[in-house]
This record gives sequence, C-alpha cells and structure tokens, in this order.
Amino acid sequence: MHKIQTDRTRYAVLIPLVVAALISLIVGIRHAIEYRCHDLQWMGALLVRQHIDPWQEVLTSFPHHFVHFVTPNYLHLLYVVLLPLSFASFESAEIVWTAVTICLSIVCVLMLKQLFNLNCFQTVLVLCLLWMSSPFRVVLEVGQMSFFELFFLTGAYLATSTALGGLSFGFSLAKYSFSPGAALLFLFRGRWTFLLYAAAVPAVGLLGVWFFVRTPLPKLTVEPFAVSASPTAVTPGFADLMTLTEQALRSHVVAVHARQCAYTLGLFGSAAYAFLLSRFRLSRSAEFTLISIASLFFVQHLVYDYVFLVVPLCFALTQKSRRFKVSLISCILTFWFILTLFERRWQRDPHVHVGHIAITCSLLAVLLAFTTHHVIRTEIQASKEQELNRKRPETHRGQASAYSTADSL
Repeated sequence: MHKIQTDRTRYAVLIPLVVAALISLIVGIRHAIEYRCHDLQWMGALLVRQHIDPWQEVLTSFPHHFVHFVTPNYLHLLYVVLLPLSFASFESAEIVWTAVTICLSIVCVLMLKQLFNLNCFQTVLVLCLLWMSSPFRVVLEVGQMSFFELFFLTGAYLATSTALGGLSFGFSLAKYSFSPGAALLFLFRGRWTFLLYAAAVPAVGLLGVWFFVRTPLPKLTVEPFAVSASPTAVTPGFADLMTLTEQALRSHVVAVHARQCAYTLGLFGSAAYAFLLSRFRLSRSAEFTLISIASLFFVQHLVYDYVFLVVPLCFALTQKSRRFKVSLISCILTFWFILTLFERRWQRDPHVHVGHIAITCSLLAVLLAFTTHHVIRTEIQASKEQELNRKRPETHRGQASAYSTADSL
C-alpha cells in the first residue's frame, strides 16, 4: 500500500514537470531556428576543408568577412569532428546540430544515471529539470558545444579502462575550458598512461587540420590559444573568477594585462584546487562533481556551460543528508532559474555587470566550498569507519586466541 502511494506521489510530481520540460524544449528549438545557432562552428570546419586557416581570420582582423563565421576559440580537433557538417548547407547543419544536442542531453543524463546509480524516478526528474533550465535553452539557441563536452568528460569518469577513459577525456579537450582542473588532478594522481591516451586525441586533430591548411605546424599549434587570449575573443563569463578579475582590473590596467592576470589567477586556482583533491581518495562520482563546479568557478564560462550543474544535481539526489541535499539542489536551481533571467539585462550595463559577476561568483564560491567540505568530511568519516572495521576482526582474533590459550592451560 505504501509503495502504491509513493508511486502515485512520484507520478503527480513528474507529470507537470514533463509537460514543462517539453514546453521548454520546444521554446529552445524555436530559438535555435530564430537565432540561427550563431555559435555553431560550421564555417570554421568549412574553411578547414577549403584549405583556409580559420584562426588566421581572427588574428589578421577578419579580412574576408565570411558569412556565419564565429571566433574559432576551440582546439583543432573540433574542426576535424565537424568536417562532415561542412558538406551540408548552414541551414541543414544547424538542424542536425540541434537534434544532436538534444540527443546528447538525453545520453548524458543516462550516463550520469549509471555513474551516480540513480533510479528511474531520479533520472526522469534530472532530465526534466535540465530541459526546463535556462542554460539548456541557450545551448540550443546558440548551437554551443556544452553537451559535447559533458558527454566526453562523463565518459572519462565512467569508462572502466584507462585507454577508453583517456581517449574520451582527449575528445573533451576540444572545448578546453573544462580541462585545466581535471587534467591537473589526473597529473597529481600520477595517471600518466591515461593522460598520454588523452593527449593523442588532440594531437591527431592538430595533424588533421595541418593536412588541410598547411600552416607551419608550430604556428598552427598555438593559434587557438592566441585567439582565446585576445581581449575581444570571448564574451565575459557568468559567475567565474577569471571574468570577475578581468572586469575588476579593466578600469585600472590595459585590457591585455587584465586578461593575462585573469588567466594566471584562474590557472593557479585550478592547480591549487586539483592538488587539494589529489590528497584524498574520492569516488569517481564525487570527484567529477567537484571538478565540474571548480571548472565553472575558476575558468571563464558563459551561461550555457551551466548545464554542467546537472552533475552536482545528480550527486545531491544520492546523498543521505537531507540538509545537504536540499541546500545543494536549491543553489543549483537558483543558478538555473533565477540568476540566468537577469544575465542578459546585466550584460548591457558594464557597471551593473561587474556587480552581477561579484554576486554570482560569490554564490558559486559558496557552492564549491560547501560541496567540497561535505565530500571531504564524508570521505574522512568513511576512512575512519574502514579503519575501525579492520581493527575489530584483529581484536576478535586476539581475544579468541587468548581464550583458546586459557582453555588449553
């Protein structure tokens, strides 16, 4: 009887959420058609296929003004992956990419279900909340790579073999804004074979692009980083330390120096946090959760990348502490459904935008500190319990030996 009542309650919760999620999905698809997936790297892949270096277009101040051209601030690998799309028209490519993004969002949730051992109710709940979120609709609207990144980074943590995990992580490096923290953590843990497999993937992507464009290989290697380092390459982020640092310094120093300081602080913060995590033995799900939040905090990300908060959402649903679960879920939903509503309005006013970044960055810092403290404290408690469990059998064996000796006497 209790099970029937529980099932009815779950259905009562899910039905309106499913309806809302489908409405949000339709709105996102409509926005994708209306705004033409303007971040889709279709033209970059087309230029590579036509033996034109897309990074040089930015570094030489856009001499050709190609239609649908977007700043190519990704590694060479992505343009090799997108080569098949370059054979279609842009209109067909944006339809295909929107469909691929929706499918990837479902696959990512199913992968997270396996990683976090979610039940069916929790899985559907996560997918509904994800589809209802503002970042999800923005991903569809602009044709971003967020679910591409989430798919391969989840695969790196879910894979059972070093080779498969390393190769999956290698593909995730195409959008390298999520890689610093994870790569440094793997480095501190001494996972050299894993990182060698990962490095092979972007290396193949580099050689693939070099085969087409014939830019000198050393120059071609650094071009994506040179493009990303330019002051106008990336729109200011949503809640990260790099954006806060750069925006705060712009009124005091040259823009280039402000960006260099922001990059230095972001990379140093990522390294320090990765070193902290390397001191503890964490489960894959807990480590992936912390790396996801830390990457959003230390490295520059726009609002669409906050679909990565689906990872800590899954983590929260598996926790026993009701207080922690409610607090973490509330913070995630605040980012997904409240703060993002004001993001575009705040970006129009640079003075308000700095204040907005300070607020959202502070909230994300609290989320990172709160989750890290919970995970590490839980890990320490689990280690103590395991140590006690190991000592108890030894104590019992010692007592049994003493009793047997006394009996023999």
